[in-house]
Amino acid sequence: MKKFSAILACVLVLAMTFAMTVSAGPHGIVENPPITVAHGTPTVDGTINENEGWSVSALMNAETLGYYWGQNPLTMDGNVKFAWDDDNFYFSANIIEGLSAVREADGFVYEEGSNQFNYSTGEDWIDVDTADPTFHYGYDGDVFGLMIDPLNVFVDYGYTGNQDYTPWYLVGLFEGDVAKMYRQRVNQGDITDQVTVAGHKTAEGWCFEAALPWDMIIKDVEDICFGDFTIDKAQLLANGALVKASCLYQDRFIDEEAGEVATFGRYITAPTTLPDGNPGHMGSGDHAMSCGITLTLSKELKGPEGDDTTTQQGGDDTTTQQGGDETEVVTDEKGNAVTDASGNKVTQKVNKTTTKKATTGTSTGGNAAQTFDIGIAVALGALATSGIGFVAIKKRR
Repeated sequence: MKKFSAILACVLVLAMTFAMTVSAGPHGIVENPPITVAHGTPTVDGTINENEGWSVSALMNAETLGYYWGQNPLTMDGNVKFAWDDDNFYFSANIIEGLSAVREADGFVYEEGSNQFNYSTGEDWIDVDTADPTFHYGYDGDVFGLMIDPLNVFVDYGYTGNQDYTPWYLVGLFEGDVAKMYRQRVNQGDITDQVTVAGHKTAEGWCFEAALPWDMIIKDVEDICFGDFTIDKAQLLANGALVKASCLYQDRFIDEEAGEVATFGRYITAPTTLPDGNPGHMGSGDHAMSCGITLTLSKELKGPEGDDTTTQQGGDDTTTQQGGDETEVVTDEKGNAVTDASGNKVTQKVNKTTTKKATTGTSTGGNAAQTFDIGIAVALGALATSGIGFVAIKKRR
């Protein structure tokens, strides 16, 4: 019995060690939990208002991001929220820059504040692939990118190759807090005048809000696959429709030796496991099969223009639910029903509001609470199937 207990303890220690190892971006990815996206219309003014119908956050951190380009560690952290209505798909991001980090290759320490947010000054020609000089990341400062696969059609139709991409929508911020959007991989170019986007620099980094017309998304998806499949808009906007997405961050820094802006790293929210069964961090991150965020569109959860709203807050894990208007009979101070001149009972509309504690481990605006448990489960599975040996494979590009 003692021998068994000792072995079990050893396995648990190895599992915990393995979990802490694979949960970091360069070695493994903890996928964001599925997110229900409310039906609502946020005001796109660059300031993220939690009461405007935004979803809980998809996280961009060391656990949820793969490091796909460069060997520099993650010095940013992001919270991405979503919303939708019948005209637009909305997304917003609050990015913190300049976090401290240690470079794994040689132990070099990036002090807090050393890699701050960088405004864009023009179109991006940094690190351009000479084989395809038309491809770049839109703008030459820090860039946030949304990759979107509505209804999961790319994977469903077998678009899982190394050259299969969804449309990319890239957001950059220029001096004077001018936000712009660039479309890439299909119908390439600046599309700021075709969308709504606004943002501003913050004390810790930057934030923005954006609205993409559904008609644009549908056309871009159909164009990128040359008409191999079409999207039924009614099906896409139906209650419970599935949307897959990934969030990309192209992190820039000032290369003082070269005297120019350079790329610090590229980070993407890939899934824990790719559709082909390989670990998510071993893919390239930017392909259609690497969408690591699962969104479910819900018409039952409404934003500020409707009666039914649900707000989830990461800080205190509370859920506030407001029901639709209900009717009740008006009573006098003695509790008797009040009647009108015709003898009918007088009624009034009231709104019922309830607040309850959310279930621990659900998706919130804070760090993913389920990371440790998932890591242990993955570790135990790996130990059971492949023994103690494990080789960490880094995907660099």
